[in-house]
Amino acid sequence: MFDNLHKALLPHWLQLQQQASANPRLRWMLWGILYIFLMYFALSLSDWRAQQGQSINQLQRTAIKLEQLESQTEWPQRWADEKQVSEQLNKRLWKATTPGLAEADLQNYLRNLLNNHNADGVRLRLAPTETLVIGGESLFKVSAEVSGVIGSTRINAFMRAMAEHPQILLVERFSYSPQRAGQLSLLVTGYFSAAEEPASEADNAAP
Repeated sequence: MFDNLHKALLPHWLQLQQQASANPRLRWMLWGILYIFLMYFALSLSDWRAQQGQSINQLQRTAIKLEQLESQTEWPQRWADEKQVSEQLNKRLWKATTPGLAEADLQNYLRNLLNNHNADGVRLRLAPTETLVIGGESLFKVSAEVSGVIGSTRINAFMRAMAEHPQILLVERFSYSPQRAGQLSLLVTGYFSAAEEPASEADNAAP
């Protein structure tokens, strides 16, 4: 096959040589074409080398970062600490399966707390409940405005009981006036984890 190709191209090559020898312009044109090809090849090779160099430098920087991360032994401890904090916080969240139950739980807790501290003229009004998604977990934000009258000898115990409750209650606004017969006004917020409803006996029963 190559022999046949060589025989077919040889006459054309000899003719081109004769024409180039006889025609200086053709000879310079052929040299120009060769020069352009060599320049293009050199530039392409330079670009390829630059790209390879950038890739190698990037790989070296990545390897150095990975080595630095591997040498930082405090990462496992940080992860364990963050997990522990998350678990402790989750334990202090209120639990409710629906927003309605969350509102009822907060109202009942506040009314019982106020009654236990002999509050008079209690008024309790709920703000619209919000549903938040934090870290992939749904939370119900329930806020309540509370007003009433508590004696000055009981206000400290009232606030201490709220602060020591196992579930977190945020006091966003607080006002107390002993001069006005112990008038109390506050805005509190509780965050409820959207706990799943327990399965019923019918659901657990085997088919």
